[in-house]
Amino acid sequence: TVIHEPDLLILDEPFSGLDPVNMRLLRDLVLEQHKRGATIIFSTHVMHQAEQICENVVMINHGDKVLDDTLAGIRSKYDPRTLLFEPLDPAADAAILERVPGVEKVSKSNGAYELVLADGTEPSASMGAIISALPAARIERTRPSLEDVFIRIVTEGAEVATDAVARLRAALRDVGSAGGD
Repeated sequence: TVIHEPDLLILDEPFSGLDPVNMRLLRDLVLEQHKRGATIIFSTHVMHQAEQICENVVMINHGDKVLDDTLAGIRSKYDPRTLLFEPLDPAADAAILERVPGVEKVSKSNGAYELVLADGTEPSASMGAIISALPAARIERTRPSLEDVFIRIVTEGAEVATDAVARLRAALRDVGSAGGD
């Protein structure tokens, strides 16, 4: 496919059925082609592969384009404004985190804490204040995956879709029972 160095490559689920070694080799080849200047259209249902390869992402749901943006733009728009914090001392009293300015909510999960920041709060300033309040073994900004974003977009209209599916099923039952008379 690439031996003649085409300007356009269209790849439909190119990693399907490949082992991890060949996935990496193919990913590197695709990135080389992009660096060379080729335009690559990459279709996949495996969102983490798109995150590794793509700069621009178009998401389609039921034939409709639901998102078209750069990866950075998507992450910025769908940023959950949360920090993951792991205290240096696992036995430390983390109640102090709830009093850090800008921290709206604190919840514990697997020995770490998820800190939700209030709108308008600068994450880097909050990170400094959190570390000052309680020494950290780890603190990082969480980022939504493309899969998280896609599910969020698709399920925002899920109530309407569920209603439509229920009406369709009822109509099919009516047609089925009318044909049996």
